[in-house]
Amino acid sequence: MKKVTILLLALCLVFLTACGSSSPTDALKADLENAKASPDEIIGEIGDEGFGEEATEALIDKVLEFEYEFGEEKVDGDTATVETTITTYPFGDMFTSVISDFITQAMANPNITEDEMTALLDDLLMKAMDGAEKTYEKTITIELKKDGKAWVVQESDELSNALTGGMLDFANSMS
Repeated sequence: MKKVTILLLALCLVFLTACGSSSPTDALKADLENAKASPDEIIGEIGDEGFGEEATEALIDKVLEFEYEFGEEKVDGDTATVETTITTYPFGDMFTSVISDFITQAMANPNITEDEMTALLDDLLMKAMDGAEKTYEKTITIELKKDGKAWVVQESDELSNALTGGMLDFANSMS
């Protein structure tokens, strides 16, 4: 679960680094595209705990395949909101299934080694991602604040959860 939390934090760091644009929607679009273009930075933030390198890279690539559509933009002085629909893979549900299968299979083998557990977890995750479809859709209202002349997206759990297909809900349910 530490891996999921670190992934969410890394996405937020990358997401909030885009330059300001002329409108809140333009700034949000720039941030979303910046996040999609930064898998190496996210992988570096995660490190090597939990999944193997191949599974980690595959997960990041899959997370960054999110799609978005903008709705209404509202500006009120130095604050703004943009209604945004995020479509991605249902990672929260995927992780719930992977962890359930992992526990069942690991418990069936009381002599399983740490390397075997990592390999099993990687295999289950890779199989889940191979069969995944973009069925997670969430419409949220994203807040931006003006910093000088630039609009800056405000980090929120709702945004992190939408971008990661419910992984924050999954992580919170494991706490």
